[in-house]
Amino acid sequence: MDVDLEVLIADAERSGWAPGPSRRLADGIEARIVVPLSSRLRTALGSDEAAQLARVIAWERCLELAIDRPEAGVSWGYLANLVRWRLQDAVRAEVIRRRRHLLTQRLPDGEAAYRPVLGHHLDRIALELASEGLSPAAGRRFIRAAADGPPFYRAGIAARVRRAGATRSQAEALAWLLRGGAGQPSALARLAVGESPGGVFADPVVRRWILAVAGRDQRFFGRPSRLGHRQAVGVEWLQAA
Repeated sequence: MDVDLEVLIADAERSGWAPGPSRRLADGIEARIVVPLSSRLRTALGSDEAAQLARVIAWERCLELAIDRPEAGVSWGYLANLVRWRLQDAVRAEVIRRRRHLLTQRLPDGEAAYRPVLGHHLDRIALELASEGLSPAAGRRFIRAAADGPPFYRAGIAARVRRAGATRSQAEALAWLLRGGAGQPSALARLAVGESPGGVFADPVVRRWILAVAGRDQRFFGRPSRLGHRQAVGVEWLQAA
């Protein structure tokens, strides 16, 4: 992929982010950003996790560059450096987590054969937020702020989203929706490994995150309790019955 990054972004923007130009930009990011990721980053984060984070960070930055291009211009090297810095920050956060919880260490994940369409999962999450009443502009603004690290862990994501105008409940719920935790994978991670959107967004925990980000659950602060999860499951069982 030898086409300049600015050309690919401009083509995608002019087309209204049509599938063809967007696919060419996605292929460029895959070839110039994701494939060359260092083995150190892949080992530290897990191969799938590192690749998916790189895709998300690069794609969100391209969306921002389409609207606000720096005077000095952009290049593949600029984008690669930004992605690498954010992944390094994620590695530092992961090292701290493993030092605190030694029994949660895991071997790096194997390389997945499945490669999602870049940007599709974030768009799908934005649609779910809009279906619950959050304006598309606010949803896109919050997602851009979440990806505009470092740091790229929940506290950092929530702080950036709050600066973008979200309430505390909205910010913390979006951090769970996009980043998740050691015992509760995010909706984005579940979509990335191939789970069906219907199954992911029907999960009571994920549904609560969606409602909180949309502003319909202002009591949300951090991870739902076990009791709350059992209650949500019980409600779904009664509805099914």
